[in-house]
Amino acid sequence: MKTFIITGASKGLGAAIAKGCLQTSDHCILVSRTAHPEMQRMADRSGTKLTFISLDLNETEKLPSLVNEILTAVDDTSDIYFINNAGVIEPIKPVGNLGIVNLETSMRVNFMAPIVLADEFVKQTKDWNRKKVLVNISSGAAKNPYHGWAAYCSTKAGLEMFTRVAGLEQDKTSFPTSLISFSPGVMDTEMQGTIRSADERDFADRDKFHEYKEKGILRSPEFVADKLLQLLEAEDLENGKFYDIKNLL
Repeated sequence: MKTFIITGASKGLGAAIAKGCLQTSDHCILVSRTAHPEMQRMADRSGTKLTFISLDLNETEKLPSLVNEILTAVDDTSDIYFINNAGVIEPIKPVGNLGIVNLETSMRVNFMAPIVLADEFVKQTKDWNRKKVLVNISSGAAKNPYHGWAAYCSTKAGLEMFTRVAGLEQDKTSFPTSLISFSPGVMDTEMQGTIRSADERDFADRDKFHEYKEKGILRSPEFVADKLLQLLEAEDLENGKFYDIKNLL
């Protein structure tokens, strides 16, 4: 049996992954602020069990109990795939104009939330002898600086190092969780629309992202989700590794 847990599952890549999982798994647990009505209809057609949990990941104090709620719903024999997908691109501003409110939201959603979720997941499943995979959705911004993306680049870079350290540690445990990063590249999502609408004074590469859209370079979330799900079928995932979609094409 397979259980998929996906955060940020109401739109973009998260929704695409969820739709793929509803066709291939036994149980999908979706976490997002709002429900996606189509998901229940898909679950009914495929016969897949669907659990939806409404939560804003900005509320990090609620995350330990969220993991407990999720794991209580998981079948005793099921392999588990936990995909930390939720993220925000804002604030798109140069340093000196970030603003504490938007900066704190970025830090909580992009960095604190996936780390707390991973920490609780590893702690609560340390004695579970089954396949356990945790994916942190990363970005090229984890490795490359972009003008105006100080918050996003920093949080993704921090999450990348966390994944590497946790993977190193898990390789020394009796029943390890495989923790990996996955960089989906440029996709045709709502986040891309936000990037293109940024003020060019705040984001120097804005025209390049308009060009991606105009030239049809942006990949569909469905295509990316399919590549990720194929990757997760592999039995030899390297713990702590950064997997880039460009190397999977």
